[in-house]
Amino acid sequence: TPQEWFSIFLNICAALFFLYFFLVSLEFLGTGAKVMSGCAAGSLFGDDINPIAGVMVGILATVLLQSSSSTTSLIVSLAGADAISVKQGIYMVMGANIGTTVTNTLVALGHLGDGDQLERAFAGATVHDMFNFMTVAILLPLEVASGYLYYLTKACVSGFAEKDGEEWEGPIKKIVDPIRVRVIIANKKVPQAVANGGSCSEFYPIICSDPSNPTASSCEQVGLISCDKDSNRCPAFFDATASKHDDVMSGLVVFIIGLAMLFICLLALVTVLQRMLLGASTRVIYKSTNVNGYLAMFIGCAITIMVQSSSITTSTLTPLVGIGVLRLEQMYPLTLGANIGTTVTGILAGLLSDVNGMQVALAHFFFNVTGIIIWYPLPFMRYIPLHAARQLGKGTRVW
Repeated sequence: TPQEWFSIFLNICAALFFLYFFLVSLEFLGTGAKVMSGCAAGSLFGDDINPIAGVMVGILATVLLQSSSSTTSLIVSLAGADAISVKQGIYMVMGANIGTTVTNTLVALGHLGDGDQLERAFAGATVHDMFNFMTVAILLPLEVASGYLYYLTKACVSGFAEKDGEEWEGPIKKIVDPIRVRVIIANKKVPQAVANGGSCSEFYPIICSDPSNPTASSCEQVGLISCDKDSNRCPAFFDATASKHDDVMSGLVVFIIGLAMLFICLLALVTVLQRMLLGASTRVIYKSTNVNGYLAMFIGCAITIMVQSSSITTSTLTPLVGIGVLRLEQMYPLTLGANIGTTVTGILAGLLSDVNGMQVALAHFFFNVTGIIIWYPLPFMRYIPLHAARQLGKGTRVW
């Protein structure tokens, strides 16, 4: 009917609106981080972070935010802004993978009234946990010892660098930059100058050419926040009388605004997509219960890309396992597909970022692909996370 078509059109417009401002929020995060960490030569935490600490940061952030998509997007943006190193980012996305399993475990507790259902639902929820824990247990020591993901992804992004030595910039930047440059612009010269033994004081006093300030004539000698070279206009968070501390505060405020926008837009985007697609997705899940495991993996990935949340996909499946509609062996490949699907948000953020951000986003993708190669194709390896999840289900029922 015309009303249904109009409703679909409105939902598509709303999804595109929130997607656009989700991308804008990522730009705010990255630029705010650059301004905040400019005088530290682009490093907030240092390259010698303990890998276990990096994983724990990823777990805690995802548990608190209840969204691995938000956490990975934030990590990718920070890596793209040189606020954290690529290696730190890789450890953090490993942790984000573990943290995302909390939501469906909570859903399993909805079956507390029935022992049989609780055992099945808890096993169905924690098969996701077991896969992620076991993959981290193998790949974290491997990454520390050999840099497997770091060098693999570095090879993947090597083609992004331009021939003249300039770094590749994401193609989506041209769409969101018109808003970002009016708010804040990071001075890219600061980290390089400080890293080469310079000082932040070299960038003060600030001079910015602005039509409202005819006496200023140069856009070169500026602080942590730069002015727009194309229009010679100052962004909203620029202050010609600012000191270094004022600039850092401006960066912090924009970072917090970006963080708030990120959560609001991602929540709204998931809600709109869920309203549009979840009914159809649930029907697809029901029909996919008896298909080949690799096809089920593809279905899980496609549904997660559509609804932009692996938690929604796995949380929808958990009650089906609890009531016995779905067997644990059928749940497992759908969960693995959801793990791949959730990396798309990070790759989207990587397209907005520079080479470092894209490298972290690809590391998240290859982490999950490597985990699937280890724990799925061989039947006896497939049995290990399934058996561990069943034991957890039995233990939960007993206690």
